[in-house]
Order: sequence, then C-alpha cells, then structure tokens
Amino acid sequence: MLFGQPELDERLAQESVRQLRQRIAFQYRLSALDRGEVDHYIAHRLRVAGYRGNRLFSMAAARMAPRLTGGVPRLVNIVAHKAMLLAYGEGLQQVDPRHVRGAALDTPAARARRPWWWVGFAMALISIGGIGWIMIK
Repeated sequence: MLFGQPELDERLAQESVRQLRQRIAFQYRLSALDRGEVDHYIAHRLRVAGYRGNRLFSMAAARMAPRLTGGVPRLVNIVAHKAMLLAYGEGLQQVDPRHVRGAALDTPAARARRPWWWVGFAMALISIGGIGWIMIK
C-alpha cells in the first residue's frame, strides 16, 4: 500500500520511477468532503475520541467548516480542534461559527481557501456609489 498527497502523483509521473509506477495495481484519489460529509466526519471523530454529549458544533458552525477548509480532512481536523479550544476558552459547551472562523484565520492553509466573493461585492458597491456621486454633481 502506498498513501500520499497529490504531489505523489507528480513524482510517480516521472520517468525515473517508471518501474515503481508499473507495480501499482489499484489507485484511488480521495476527493474533498462535502458539507454533510464534514458534519458526519466531525461527529465520528468526536465519538471515537469518547465524546457522548449533545451536538458540539452548532449547525451553522458545521456548515461553515467545509467552506473554510475546502473539505480537506486534514484541515477539517485542525480547524475543528482549534475551534473547540476557542469555545472551551470562553467556557462554552458548543462551537459557534465565530469559533470556526477564528480557527480558520489562525490556520494558514484554511485562510488561503477563504472565499473572495466579498471583494467583488465591495467593488460593485464602491462603483455604484461612485456613479451615484457623479450623477448627483
């Protein structure tokens, strides 16, 4: 068995490892988890760790996690862990969206995945405001 990140495919494509590549009988690429899968993944990880209480991540927090992590399990683990620490630090029993957002801001790989739709929205507002200002004068 051979496990690796996407960069492994690039290495295996090189001619120098042709013989190794020829010995790989099966291969599978794990895709990113969707919103429902991330919610189940977090719940499963908590159960395996022994958590048996009420829902720890609010529905809104669970919906935010895949957006900020791209559904990459490794990033989901990191952001979820940091979000739980933030909630614990506030003495709360549930992780809220602000905890997930704060955890993602503290995680460079997740921060790079933040959606940039708001930049376009802000530019549109500025443009509309500018046009309105010109028309008033």
